[in-house]
Amino acid sequence: MGRRRLLSLVFALLAVGACRTSPARSAPSTADERGTVKVAGFDVPYVIEGTGRPCIVYSLLEYHRRAFSDRFKHELRCAFVQARFAIPGAPADPAHPFTVDAAVEDLEAVRSALGMSRFVLVGHSIQGTVALAYALRYPQHVSHVISIGSLPEVTEAFEVATGTYWDREATPERKAIDAEKRAALTKEVLATMTPSEAVVADIVADGAKRWYEPRFDERPLLSRDTFNAAVATQLFSSEYRLFRADEQVQPPTLLAVGRFDFVCPYTAWEPHRARFRDLTFVLFGRSGHTPQVEEAAAFDARVAAWLDRR
Repeated sequence: MGRRRLLSLVFALLAVGACRTSPARSAPSTADERGTVKVAGFDVPYVIEGTGRPCIVYSLLEYHRRAFSDRFKHELRCAFVQARFAIPGAPADPAHPFTVDAAVEDLEAVRSALGMSRFVLVGHSIQGTVALAYALRYPQHVSHVISIGSLPEVTEAFEVATGTYWDREATPERKAIDAEKRAALTKEVLATMTPSEAVVADIVADGAKRWYEPRFDERPLLSRDTFNAAVATQLFSSEYRLFRADEQVQPPTLLAVGRFDFVCPYTAWEPHRARFRDLTFVLFGRSGHTPQVEEAAAFDARVAAWLDRR
């Protein structure tokens, strides 16, 4: 498996999924505040809603507003901050490419503009990796980290480990569904799409690797945010490792992972657990990449109990 497949794989990290039993999740409540923050020559949208402890969710903004339940937003007053790879006007500057470290600085700029000095930081998928990277760089601002379906690195070694996990753990039926979806996504089909539509199509084609229900179709839910494919490609065009030297995440951290997540296998975190001063590792047995919606009630209960203890 080569770098080209790795880039295809990590595109599937850019979105959250939908609930198996309610694919058309209800619209979120009216936002308490909506605005933008100027960052490096472009505007970063944000929406604030909910009650409870102050929180920043680094996100696909409109999607994550629906991905997290009303109960979650009762525990946390969430500032949903749009990731740069979902901001159409953000430039893909080769001289200053978008990386995880750049995402951390985007997030810091928004935090400063919003005047949030101590908050719970939440991220899902690659955004969850950014949340952990932010906590490493700016621990003084973060009271807790909730990182969901995230990955500790973007490397060839991670790609190989992910492939090995898929080969060993996926059922023949799941593998057949994956092959069917991939075969349908031809170059001719992709050529008829915009870059954002192509990213969505790639995410949907990886459904068997991302969902407890391998035939789940999330396409209607992905239409609410527009992907900046050039910026997304920059994010995954070079290797990245979350931990360097003897770094350790200081804030209490909840790592939420799904047993059926073949995009970011839970086993990838096994060598890194000592890198957290205070780690709670929760494996959801009937979830893939998105336990916050695939097992929403259980996820919400674990988050509430965890926050109460800390």
